[in-house]
Amino acid sequence: MACRNCGSPATIKAHLIPQGFIREVRGDDKGHALTNRDISSFQPSQNGRYDDAILCAPCDNRLGQDENYALQTLAAIRRAVPHIIDRAFYVEGVSGDRLLRFAVGIVWKYTLTKPHYGRIQLGPYGEKLKDLLFGAAQSSPAIDAFLMKLHTGDEEPIFYRAPSPERYEGLNFVRFSVGGFIFLLKLDQRPAPSLPSSSWLRGNTDVLIPAIPFNKIEEGRMVLGARRGNERLDAYLENVSLNPTLQ
Repeated sequence: MACRNCGSPATIKAHLIPQGFIREVRGDDKGHALTNRDISSFQPSQNGRYDDAILCAPCDNRLGQDENYALQTLAAIRRAVPHIIDRAFYVEGVSGDRLLRFAVGIVWKYTLTKPHYGRIQLGPYGEKLKDLLFGAAQSSPAIDAFLMKLHTGDEEPIFYRAPSPERYEGLNFVRFSVGGFIFLLKLDQRPAPSLPSSSWLRGNTDVLIPAIPFNKIEEGRMVLGARRGNERLDAYLENVSLNPTLQ
């Protein structure tokens, strides 16, 4: 399969979720668990999922620049406001456009990946995301995103979540989580009326981000219930934690 951007036949094993975010979750352990929504099964993994039929090295590196920016920026925000909970806070001096491109890159890869890796269908927006990443297209209000910080009580993230389409206020979004934050990428021409302009990433350098208690949001309830609902998963994670050299 050729690179889905430039057509180069020399594609590489490109991580769907950047490895830096996986290392945050894995910590000193050598493994972590990939599970589905209903937590009925899980797959042990060291480095997460990659797809070798999407990108060549140069195109992957282009996405990697914004991925590295997001990794460093989210970590800096997380460590600057560890105790804020149940209220919104302003972050100043960030590039909302780079964080938006990061979110677009993650979602775009999931429109192309293999079905069993979690491919999502976005219709014509798949090409629009590609044009924003690699072409001359300028971002428009139809493609924007906002963030929510998850307050877990831990200094480092304990999970990540692959993109999933959803509706919010009747509009089309894609939701995913990395770095202790939830991204909601809007793919809809219509405005979201209840959100202030400062909540959006596009064109902003000062961004308003709510800090949500972990147990009050879908991702938190899923993670907290995962080990209780799957004894094999709980035993695996306990073993990995106690034996950090486990492969």
